[in-house]
Amino acid sequence: MTSGLLLLIGASIAVLVTGWIWYPRHMARRGARVPALVPPDPPSWPAVSVVLATREPTPRIVQRLQNLRELEYSARALQFVVALDATVAERQEAVQQALGSGVVVVHGGAAGKASALTAGVHAAAHELLLFVDTAQQFAPDALSLLVSAVLREGWGAATATLQPTSGDALMDRYWRRELAVRLGQASRHSVICVTGCAYVMRRQFWRDMPVGLICDDLWSTYSVVTGGARVAIVPGARVVDPRRFSREQELARRLRTMTGLLQFVLWFPGILSAHRNPMLIDFLLHKLVRPLTPLLLLVTGLATFGLLWRESPGLASVLTTAGASAGLASWILAGMGEGRLPRMARTGIFAGQLLFMPLKALAFAAAGRWDVWRPHH
Repeated sequence: MTSGLLLLIGASIAVLVTGWIWYPRHMARRGARVPALVPPDPPSWPAVSVVLATREPTPRIVQRLQNLRELEYSARALQFVVALDATVAERQEAVQQALGSGVVVVHGGAAGKASALTAGVHAAAHELLLFVDTAQQFAPDALSLLVSAVLREGWGAATATLQPTSGDALMDRYWRRELAVRLGQASRHSVICVTGCAYVMRRQFWRDMPVGLICDDLWSTYSVVTGGARVAIVPGARVVDPRRFSREQELARRLRTMTGLLQFVLWFPGILSAHRNPMLIDFLLHKLVRPLTPLLLLVTGLATFGLLWRESPGLASVLTTAGASAGLASWILAGMGEGRLPRMARTGIFAGQLLFMPLKALAFAAAGRWDVWRPHH
């Protein structure tokens, strides 16, 4: 009994340490050795179809297209396709009139970004596809750097680098760490997920997205790597998101992403096959350890309690009571207004909410509840 509990504790801690400490550091060291890319000369720029999936108001679409037209890329080489969400399909004619005949406007056949993207690709004319969202802004050389990356032999897609400019110190540190990990992944094989608001893909690797799919970014990467190519991340291709999210909104965004990850595993279990997925080890350590973390911590805690109970029931009871009290206090503090708590306390509670948020995603996945997307303005 004791040896079994010790083995359980050791295995759980080993997975956590590998996924949260060793793997990120190892990937960051690999990524630091990635050389910078040089964009091609203007005569070598191939034609690109820009696919913007959106349900934002027309003025925001106009503003986004203006930024894309100002890129250091031949304007004549760009085709613009605006793919409206099916929930705003009635706006198609008005949007078309506002954007003019130089932009193709279509709409998805069903609600959701996946359906809109599929409709947009069907309307695209060129071999290279640039996928963008409405809110972000590209650096002038972002597209040329992405194209130069994807034109290399063996590469099927290349994603830009979204700058950590949220204004939240905790989330910016997390994102900088994430970018370092992605660089290492690409140096080994491929990033696990493209940045959905900014990536270029070769059309030959496109596969129509299933209706209701949440993680379109993971689908695109999976389509490329199962098609025999690699997915790059380009540090110099900078993208900025000027929006600022509250921590409550950030939690909602993370919940959506985590639920989408679990949806993907349930819908496409082949991603867990080493034969089909050359990114399997990276996927397990970088993605699946995250939703499993609360469960691994729970297993570790219960096994530790079992060991303590065998040796000293009194001590086990005291520690359990202390842990339950700390959890109750955190729950009460989390319900208080942010202005009533010290900054360090707010950050600690937010970190705890992020850590245990996967439990809610697991509950959604178990119930098959996939409608978790909510827009933030």
